[in-house]
Amino acid sequence: MAANHDALLDLSIDIADAVFPFDYRGIRSAVRRLPVDAYLRAARALLARPAGVALITTGFPFGSTGETDGPPGARAVAGALKALGWQIVTVACPTTHAVVESLLGRVGPVELVEGESPAAARAGCERVLRTHAPDVAIAIERPGVTADGRLVNMRGEQLHADTAALDALMQTPLSIAIADGGNEIGMGAVAGYLARHRLVAAPCITRTTHLLLASVSNWGAYGLVAMLDMLSGIESTPTESDERGWLQRLLAAGAVDGVSGRPEPTVDTFTADRSAAVLERLRHIRRRHPPLPLAERRG
Repeated sequence: MAANHDALLDLSIDIADAVFPFDYRGIRSAVRRLPVDAYLRAARALLARPAGVALITTGFPFGSTGETDGPPGARAVAGALKALGWQIVTVACPTTHAVVESLLGRVGPVELVEGESPAAARAGCERVLRTHAPDVAIAIERPGVTADGRLVNMRGEQLHADTAALDALMQTPLSIAIADGGNEIGMGAVAGYLARHRLVAAPCITRTTHLLLASVSNWGAYGLVAMLDMLSGIESTPTESDERGWLQRLLAAGAVDGVSGRPEPTVDTFTADRSAAVLERLRHIRRRHPPLPLAERRG
């Protein structure tokens, strides 16, 4: 039993390291404020629940469109959950709806929540929760409200006026957030630390049950999927070909790189080769860790 526990702990740590190879935003120290087995805890929490409705929100605005980080990770998570029997509902706002729908529309409905006012956004979130009664909500690279109620980019600048605050969607029995910068939903778990050390201009204060950090949010999502694969025995971790195809569909829908602002097949300026290296490392981790008995995998 102890040996199996240690093996799972090592696996979770390996995955967390694999998806955080670069600290170009300077927030790696915030990872130490989270459980060392955060990826294991989040995956086990999902597998502990009967398959139901999973609400996924993603899409980070860049001007009046969305960036390439977020939707590919959300597509990977959606695919894994669907393989496990979950129904998938995605939520986006007007600035990112076309970009998000280009990938997530293939796995389930994509709900639109208007963002012309905070009241409209709250009403839209309540409508989605009431309509779909989700069992879990997962936010992947989705802006979250700051202490003064704003939605901002990494420089602390206000996002496009049509951007809706979707933080209220996290009011589900289980909520998971995947982030990389400090201004996304879920970062409330470390917001105080980020503010005290002036690592983020205006951190999001919204908390979720579990927070997963990565160099790039897509990579964090791939790490969660790899953890789910290891625990459940499914095979859903995306390939390099999957991600390249997803990026092409995003670009066709108007997406841009979230750092450069250019319509190119990069994510936060990282090329497809960088993502491929992360995916290969995740595959290597899986090969190195032998499968465990089902009872041990689920805790």
